[in-house]
Amino acid sequence: MWKFASRSWSSVSGATRLRQPETQSNTDGGLAVLGMLIVWTSFIFVVFPRLDLAVARLFFQGHAFWLAENPFLKAVRDVTRGGQVYLLSGMVLLIVLHVFLPKRFRFCAPHKPLFVLLSFAAGPLAIVQTLKVVIGRVRPRELVEFGGNADFTPVWQFSTACSSNCSFPSGETAVAAAALSLLVFVPERYRWGTAAVITPCLMLVAFNRVVFGAHFLSDVMLGWLLTVFAMAWIWRWVDLNAKVIDRFFSRLTSK
Repeated sequence: MWKFASRSWSSVSGATRLRQPETQSNTDGGLAVLGMLIVWTSFIFVVFPRLDLAVARLFFQGHAFWLAENPFLKAVRDVTRGGQVYLLSGMVLLIVLHVFLPKRFRFCAPHKPLFVLLSFAAGPLAIVQTLKVVIGRVRPRELVEFGGNADFTPVWQFSTACSSNCSFPSGETAVAAAALSLLVFVPERYRWGTAAVITPCLMLVAFNRVVFGAHFLSDVMLGWLLTVFAMAWIWRWVDLNAKVIDRFFSRLTSK
């Protein structure tokens, strides 16, 4: 997340092109850190698989996950689910408006909403949905330990117990992480402050899934890290090609 908050999100100017090697070095360093976090987080949950069950048990009482019907937490979930459509539609609208009214929408270069759209496409859609099908991990509330009839499987272990809408990784966590891409619209001097405010809120959205018994802690943590890792790769490409992307959209109606 710090990578997105600390970088300049403006198009690459002639002066900054001279500093591109240093910029790319910093970007590669951030990717390396994120990669190591994914590896070590995976290692911890593979070596200590019962950690997932221990955390889930904290929110299970009697025959149900006792916070699953909490009105506030359900409202947070519903707002998150419903807000995706409006957010992504808004990004598409910004690009369309820039294409047809380029002079009025100079303040919003099209590479910025494109970055947000690509972040949501890569994390919540491509990575999450692919892994859900491939791994086939059952959700906590479907386990024998929590009143279901399925057996527990550690993270990254292939299973045939689930064929659709599976547990790993968490899709809503990936959406919450992808929402960090909106920092691209915040002026640089306010970016760290904004990130400090919205990140805990987005983490609450992510952890909500553990509280509800819908996901394990490892589903949430790795869903977040995998999405941010994908976003870092995407921004690396967008940042290098910002002017080309903006020029492409500007020329769509001039031909």
